[in-house]
Amino acid sequence: MTLKPGTLESWRGQIYLAAWTLYAGYYFCRKDMGEAVGGSHFAVSLACFGLTYAVGQIVGGALADQYGPRRTALAGAAISIFCTLLLTWFSQPAPELLLQLGNGLGQGFGWPSLLKLIGAFFGRDERDRVLGWWSSSYILCGLLATSMTAWLVVHTGFAVHSGFQSAYLVSSAILLCATVFFYAITWRVPDPLSASNPELSTGRWVMRTNAAAQVHGWKVLLRNRSIQIISGMYFFLKMTRYTLLFWLPHYLISSFAYSVHQAEHTASYFELCGFLGPIAVGYATQRWFRNRRMALGATMLFTLAFVCLLHPVLAESGWFGMVVSISLMGILIHGADLLMSGMAVLDAVPEQLHGRAVGLVNGFGSIGMVISPLLATIFVARLGWNQLFDLFVFFALAGGSICAVGAQLRPPSAPPLNRSVLVTEQQPI
Repeated sequence: MTLKPGTLESWRGQIYLAAWTLYAGYYFCRKDMGEAVGGSHFAVSLACFGLTYAVGQIVGGALADQYGPRRTALAGAAISIFCTLLLTWFSQPAPELLLQLGNGLGQGFGWPSLLKLIGAFFGRDERDRVLGWWSSSYILCGLLATSMTAWLVVHTGFAVHSGFQSAYLVSSAILLCATVFFYAITWRVPDPLSASNPELSTGRWVMRTNAAAQVHGWKVLLRNRSIQIISGMYFFLKMTRYTLLFWLPHYLISSFAYSVHQAEHTASYFELCGFLGPIAVGYATQRWFRNRRMALGATMLFTLAFVCLLHPVLAESGWFGMVVSISLMGILIHGADLLMSGMAVLDAVPEQLHGRAVGLVNGFGSIGMVISPLLATIFVARLGWNQLFDLFVFFALAGGSICAVGAQLRPPSAPPLNRSVLVTEQQPI
């Protein structure tokens, strides 16, 4: 199906809504484990989940480039729904761990495929703002998912009826509804390139399925200096983000004797205010930084290092100081996260490699997600939470320094791939 230039705007709104809804559903099947799994078993589950999530990012990115982002996003959602639904009845450690591994794999398909879809329909000058607002799908809905699961755990007798975990049943049902909605809107999605370039109206440039073309595509990515730099800094940033995302309530309870309700309420400001970071970045990168995303990333990470350095002082000053510190960290971390792992990656490579580039960067960053449970258990047990925030200062300085090096590079122009290994063929979105 080709696309007339006059209908592009109407399709953009539908694609945005469909992608927003589906990724919000994805997060309901990701954040439920933070409440439904507890204790030291949670640390192991989170680490294993992060490992298959990293693999899923890379595999999902390659599939999105080869078979289309729509198909890949639907496949990942189906895997996640299936595994999460089975978790409703399988609460024993061994089968639960296996199902969380499968859930992590399916979850990994979502981010690279949906960013590729958005990148196809929104131009370089507008997708920063679009992605900034789109981030509410996983930031605010992630917070809603956590609250919903906590309510279900308390009010459905989870501790007593351990053989039936209703939180997983509800979250899988939500993702199923989001998947059906996404499918209904996008099942006839057109080729956006046909509106901007009539020469491509018979199809889009896609990678050949032979081994030589696949190797060429990966070589283009691995040799891309911007991708190398973003991957390096994102390792430190994602390790910090996921440590705070899942362990802030435990920190507030163990270090400041907060009640469970007060700790969860205070920790929620990390995401509630963090939603403002990507929106601010979406406008600032063009208005004040002239698309110099590495420079903006370095600025945000150096500021994050300063906030983490001041955190013990702010935390000791009382509840308000704690909220200010957590909110600032949320804004800076979520803003820098989307700026580098989304906006900067899409600009660094041709559209034909958007899926793989996003998957590679986020897959490498997810190694930090795997390590985050170790920071929150082994490191804190030996040295304490204050030393962990000192470690966050180092992470932020390391990530900021890497971005500062990247800021010295020429802005990426995303040159086209070698056309000798490409052909035009009808490729569904």
